[in-house]
Amino acid sequence: MERGSHALDPSHTMMMLWDTVDSDAGKPFIIPLIGIAAGLVIMAAPRTKTLGKLVLYFGAQSFMNIYMSWLLHTSVTLPAGTIIPATNATLEVNLTGCPAGFALTAMQQLISFLVFLLGVGSVGCTPYRYTPKRISSWSEVRCVVIFGCTFALNIALNNFSLCYISIAMNLIMRSCLPLTTLVSQHSLAAFGLYPPEKRNATEIGLMIIGVVCAGVFIVAKILGSASGAGAGDGGNMLLGLLTCVASMLCGSLNMALAGVLGKTNDLNPLDTVAYMAIPAAVFLLPLALFVQKPVPGEWPKVFGKSYMSDFEILHGVWTVNRTTIAWLALSGVFSLLYNIVQFTIVQTLSPAATCFGGNFNKAALIFLTLLLPFLRVHELPGPPYIQVIWGAVIVNIAAFSYYSCLQIQGRKADQTSALTMESNKDAAAMEDGKFALLPTSTSVDMTVDGESTCEGSGDTAEGSPCSIPLSA
Repeated sequence: MERGSHALDPSHTMMMLWDTVDSDAGKPFIIPLIGIAAGLVIMAAPRTKTLGKLVLYFGAQSFMNIYMSWLLHTSVTLPAGTIIPATNATLEVNLTGCPAGFALTAMQQLISFLVFLLGVGSVGCTPYRYTPKRISSWSEVRCVVIFGCTFALNIALNNFSLCYISIAMNLIMRSCLPLTTLVSQHSLAAFGLYPPEKRNATEIGLMIIGVVCAGVFIVAKILGSASGAGAGDGGNMLLGLLTCVASMLCGSLNMALAGVLGKTNDLNPLDTVAYMAIPAAVFLLPLALFVQKPVPGEWPKVFGKSYMSDFEILHGVWTVNRTTIAWLALSGVFSLLYNIVQFTIVQTLSPAATCFGGNFNKAALIFLTLLLPFLRVHELPGPPYIQVIWGAVIVNIAAFSYYSCLQIQGRKADQTSALTMESNKDAAAMEDGKFALLPTSTSVDMTVDGESTCEGSGDTAEGSPCSIPLSA
């Protein structure tokens, strides 16, 4: 039972990484790693920088999804054949995963914060010194705490669901995020906390089709598993589905609250990750310590309990396989890097490109999971369920992709309308005589009521009016 007791020795880290990549467990990471490397190469060329960011986003998001599913659900904590001291029995099936979603998320936040502090401290005496934005008001503190808690619940509940369901099922559920976002927005609007948004019949119809297809996928998967290798997991699968829905609602609420609270903090990606880490970890700590939940697979046989808290699970894993604890700690570093990549891409790309990238990533990973055996948690069910699953996936992705296209077109139409209205206002102002053409080689003081109407002037002194020379 002392397998992996030296895993935390730094001299074993590179060997541990290489052994994992070279094994069957490492095969699922090949595609994401290729995506990350290709994205970085493509980004080096200015003309293909946007494409490179999207490829990098695919690689990073796919890597984190596969890594967390592997860590929580499929990694081998104890191999079959190990003698269990408590019962003196032999473990007939591998003990897999570390189903401690709340504790793992809290650990990730704390490790991310520590890595951030180490990074800032290491460059403190160099020309690259970094100073985080200071939070100076209780309003900003409240905003950070609210975002931190909703963000933590979104991630923690999603990690919790990955302990019980496969990547494909998790992703097909999360593809329904537009509907939960709409529900959250209307719920806040009912209390006057969010401006109501209208959706036309086509958009609502597409959302309903996508959600129905997700439901068909899940029912087919459960019915197919009931007579196959996944028999007996129905209760845990239902728990995973419910927590996935709860995670989506928290994520939608987080986005809706962003619209309510606005950009009061104006934090960059690094500051956002650092400031939200401590509130998120503190919020999750009671859940990790006291919430008892059913443990899947062989866990009840090994530890003699059908229900365990996350803290008890971590303590048990520490006693039997410290290599798994090392992988848990490493997930905190990966989480920090992924969050920085995600926030940076969201801020540097247009919302349309980011939306497209996220939908493409989900669709690609679902198809890869169905096509590649080494990405599956369980074997796919046989006919007729597998045909139903494929049909549901294709229609679900098509419906939500078309919905996203309509949303993108709507945003572009709103932007065009706003520019047209602004242009009409300027034309009306010209006709009213608020602007006067001066003779050649003079300048126009582009100020109205004491405020400059020129943006981004680079040829005038800071704080001075924008002066535009006129020529014949």
